[in-house]
Amino acid sequence: MSRKSKGNSRRKKNYTLENRGGQLVKRIQIHSELADELRAQMERFRAKFGREPGPTDPVFFDPDADEPRPLNIDAAFDELAAIAGEVGVSPQLIYAMKKTGRIVTENNKQFLTPAELKEWNDAIEEYHQKIRASGVM
Repeated sequence: MSRKSKGNSRRKKNYTLENRGGQLVKRIQIHSELADELRAQMERFRAKFGREPGPTDPVFFDPDADEPRPLNIDAAFDELAAIAGEVGVSPQLIYAMKKTGRIVTENNKQFLTPAELKEWNDAIEEYHQKIRASGVM
């Protein structure tokens, strides 16, 4: 007798949700290479601004600004989406990237909450609905 999987209901959860001062925070374990890059980014902050980053300082900051200011993430994301299109990433994935602000892969979807994964899948379905409605196939 075989048991069939019920879709994502058995997906392994690789994150924890923590309450920090009344705010729900998602905590994930990161790869050592990413941890190294984040340490290097903190060093770039120290070199640029001459001090330790504070709790409200951006991790990814505008390198041309005199004071810590967040990197223009919208412009960076638009550039990333354009490059993704140039290298052959499918249009529905690019649409979902822009719609959700996420890049979801087989390797990282395990870190998404069910609501985040639903948002991603809904964006892909929305793309297909728009294509069907436009008559372009």
